Amino acid sequence: MATVRFSINPEDPIESVVVAAGAAIVTKKIELTVEQAAVITDANSATNPRAIKREEVVLALVNLLAYLQRDTTTLNV
Repeated sequence: MATVRFSINPEDPIESVVVAAGAAIVTKKIELTVEQAAVITDANSATNPRAIKREEVVLALVNLLAYLQRDTTTLNV
Protein backbone atom coordinates (compact mmCIF):
# COMPACT_ATOMS: atom_id res chain seq x y z
CA MET A 1 0.00 0.00 0.00
CA ALA A 2 1.03 3.56 -0.53
CA THR A 3 0.03 4.74 2.93
CA VAL A 4 2.27 4.42 5.93
CA ARG A 5 0.94 5.05 9.44
CA PHE A 6 3.00 6.06 12.46
CA SER A 7 1.38 5.60 15.88
CA ILE A 8 2.45 6.50 19.40
CA ASN A 9 0.98 7.44 22.73
CA PRO A 10 2.29 10.68 24.25
CA GLU A 11 3.75 8.83 27.22
CA ASP A 12 5.54 6.26 25.06
CA PRO A 13 9.29 6.35 24.33
CA ILE A 14 10.51 6.63 20.74
CA GLU A 15 11.04 2.86 20.64
CA SER A 16 7.27 2.44 20.94
CA VAL A 17 6.48 4.06 17.58
CA VAL A 18 4.44 1.62 15.51
CA VAL A 19 4.94 1.80 11.75
CA ALA A 20 2.38 0.02 9.60
CA ALA A 21 1.30 -0.04 5.98
CA GLY A 22 -2.28 0.48 4.94
CA ALA A 23 -5.21 2.65 5.83
CA ALA A 24 -5.32 4.50 9.13
CA ILE A 25 -6.80 2.44 11.95
CA VAL A 26 -6.77 4.03 15.36
CA THR A 27 -4.51 1.99 17.64
CA LYS A 28 -2.85 4.74 19.70
CA LYS A 29 -3.79 8.20 20.92
CA ILE A 30 -1.78 9.91 18.19
CA GLU A 31 -1.82 8.74 14.57
CA LEU A 32 0.05 10.25 11.63
CA THR A 33 -0.64 8.97 8.15
CA VAL A 34 1.61 9.84 5.23
CA GLU A 35 0.25 9.17 1.76
CA GLN A 36 3.32 8.01 -0.13
CA ALA A 37 1.43 7.88 -3.42
CA ALA A 38 0.80 11.62 -3.23
CA VAL A 39 2.29 13.46 -6.15
CA ILE A 40 3.84 16.89 -6.04
CA THR A 41 3.73 19.29 -8.94
CA ASP A 42 6.57 21.79 -8.69
CA ALA A 43 5.96 25.32 -9.88
CA ASN A 44 8.93 25.06 -12.22
CA SER A 45 7.77 21.69 -13.62
CA ALA A 46 3.97 21.74 -13.65
CA THR A 47 3.71 18.94 -16.20
CA ASN A 48 6.10 16.57 -14.44
CA PRO A 49 4.61 15.36 -11.12
CA ARG A 50 6.83 13.44 -8.75
CA ALA A 51 6.56 11.48 -5.53
CA ILE A 52 6.78 13.28 -2.22
CA LYS A 53 10.26 13.27 -0.66
CA ARG A 54 11.19 12.37 2.90
CA GLU A 55 12.58 15.89 3.41
CA GLU A 56 9.21 17.38 2.44
CA VAL A 57 7.44 15.19 4.99
CA VAL A 58 9.91 16.26 7.67
CA LEU A 59 9.42 19.93 6.77
CA ALA A 60 5.65 19.50 6.98
CA LEU A 61 6.05 17.90 10.42
CA VAL A 62 8.26 20.74 11.61
CA ASN A 63 5.62 23.23 10.44
CA LEU A 64 2.88 21.21 12.13
CA LEU A 65 4.86 21.15 15.38
CA ALA A 66 5.40 24.92 15.20
CA TYR A 67 1.68 25.44 14.62
CA LEU A 68 0.73 23.27 17.59
CA GLN A 69 3.22 25.07 19.82
CA ARG A 70 2.00 28.52 18.73
CA ASP A 71 -1.76 27.97 18.61
CA THR A 72 -2.70 27.20 22.21
CA THR A 73 -6.38 26.78 21.30
CA THR A 74 -5.60 23.71 19.18
CA LEU A 75 -6.53 20.51 20.99
CA ASN A 76 -7.80 22.60 23.93
CA VAL A 77 -4.44 22.52 25.70
